[in-house]
Amino acid sequence: MNPHSTLHAGYAKIDITPTEPVMLGGYTLRDEPAAEIHGEDRLFARALVFEAFGERVAFVAADVICIDGHDVFRAKIAEATGIPLANILLIEAHNHSSPAPSATAKTNWDRQFAEGLVKTAVQATAGLQPVRIAAGTGHSRIAMNRRQVKAADVDSPLTFDENWSSQSFGKYKTDRPILIHEFAGVNRLGANPQGPIDDAVQIVRVDTAAGRPLAVMIHYACHGVSLGGRNGKISGEWMGRMQDYVEKQFPGLGAIFLQGAAGDVDPRVVGGLDGDVDDIETTWALGEEIGREVVRVYGQLTPEPVANPCFQIETTVIRLPRQYRELFQDFTATAVDAPTTMVRIGDLMWATFPGEPFCNIGKKVKAALPAAYAHFMCYTNGLIGYFPEQKAFAEGGYEVAVTHLDPVAEPIYLRAVAEMTMRFH
Repeated sequence: MNPHSTLHAGYAKIDITPTEPVMLGGYTLRDEPAAEIHGEDRLFARALVFEAFGERVAFVAADVICIDGHDVFRAKIAEATGIPLANILLIEAHNHSSPAPSATAKTNWDRQFAEGLVKTAVQATAGLQPVRIAAGTGHSRIAMNRRQVKAADVDSPLTFDENWSSQSFGKYKTDRPILIHEFAGVNRLGANPQGPIDDAVQIVRVDTAAGRPLAVMIHYACHGVSLGGRNGKISGEWMGRMQDYVEKQFPGLGAIFLQGAAGDVDPRVVGGLDGDVDDIETTWALGEEIGREVVRVYGQLTPEPVANPCFQIETTVIRLPRQYRELFQDFTATAVDAPTTMVRIGDLMWATFPGEPFCNIGKKVKAALPAAYAHFMCYTNGLIGYFPEQKAFAEGGYEVAVTHLDPVAEPIYLRAVAEMTMRFH
């Protein structure tokens, strides 16, 4: 058999946990750097590289939030590995208990992050070897829709979002809180048990040719916000705990979490909302709960060699209409660019999005991909903000208030995705 026609893969991970105080990203409520870490939590950069027919694609993930300068980091990885920039998929976990890295290297940790990303990609590339793969799907309900509709008028000291601004914590803290009126029917961040989520836990198991554990790709859609804005310590959040739990069950296995369409989905417990408080034990419990499902599905899979796999990578920029209110700032800037990559390896397929789509959009994208195992990777190769589904604009709420996208963006995007899939056969 021609070795260049068999599927190869390599995996690596590097510890990128800050070694000095850093500001955490994700919440404006915080005003001091984090100098401590929850328990034995760590932050990692992880890379999984696939190769067939001389072409490579790199999945590079980091346990962080709001990467600033994706293309700069990707260019560094491309230079160090020889993998084309277009074939490098840089994804964040969207972990609100981590710092937000900047390519401008504003801090020592920014430099540590950049070095870690490059090093893990280089090591994964150097470790390329023939592999066997298998894929499967489980289910988890650690997630819950977060677009809560107020059932009745109420007066209380609570703000519209206690993790954004609060009378009990942060710069607006006061000994004399005022009562704030909320109207029945308004949409606020909070648990919505009747709202949609995507409960699929999608697994890709990657073993060496000899049958030893190498890597597991874990796809799930849920914000990393079980710890809220009052949390002042670094954590890998529920997804970090999940990956650690899975790795401990199978010696030699490396996990890589690929965040999904989590724009309207939080964990079912969020510190600061619905009367819940920040509790790392709850965070760890959520991570281990979904981790057990990953382990269950992983153990049922039987990886097989992949000879002469279909190996195809396509990249384009999907242009989406900008929100009307932003046209007042610049009437020439009518579009928001969404760089999009699709990858197919045998029966596996991935599509990327540089932002936070609602879960129903994610389900539609996966349904459109022409492969038995379809995955949607969000927060990848850019961050253009929230992508609400069209009907959500009539409901109001946080995501539609801050999005850069017009309500008609959803059908335009889905048409572009469908057209892009026509390149695959």
